[in-house]
Amino acid sequence: MKLEKIYISADSNFWGRTLENVGVTPTESLKSVECHQGRGLVGDRYYDFKKEYGGQVSIMSEDALLQMSSELGHTADYSVFRRNLIVSGIDPLELVGKRFCIGEVEFEGSSDCTPCSWMDYAAGDGSYDWLYKNQKGGLRAKVLNDGTINIGDTVQIS
Repeated sequence: MKLEKIYISADSNFWGRTLENVGVTPTESLKSVECHQGRGLVGDRYYDFKKEYGGQVSIMSEDALLQMSSELGHTADYSVFRRNLIVSGIDPLELVGKRFCIGEVEFEGSSDCTPCSWMDYAAGDGSYDWLYKNQKGGLRAKVLNDGTINIGDTVQIS
């Protein structure tokens, strides 16, 4: 189980928008990111979003994305899913209600990150239905301590 990709974005491109006014804020791909307890990932749109917010970080499975691409016949850049962390070797939903570490940072899984209809627009037709039906939209989690995570860090259940 390991961290494959790290993404942050300073603003939401889809939340509260219509197809005519989709945002243009880029999603940045990083090799590492600083995490702050109770606040989130430095530079991300959900950093300091709300006190005790359960979605300070979002995590999605690379294994699920590869399966979806195989079944739907299209491949999307992982950044279009607007999830912060892409992991392999584990279904993130197994971590709901659990503490886990990625590298030196501890997290607590809060809830599923239900996909939205924008998935079809951003990732390709059928993406929303596939992710929703298979419960593969991802995981929302809280940051429990300060530290830095890096691509290649292992995911360990506490």
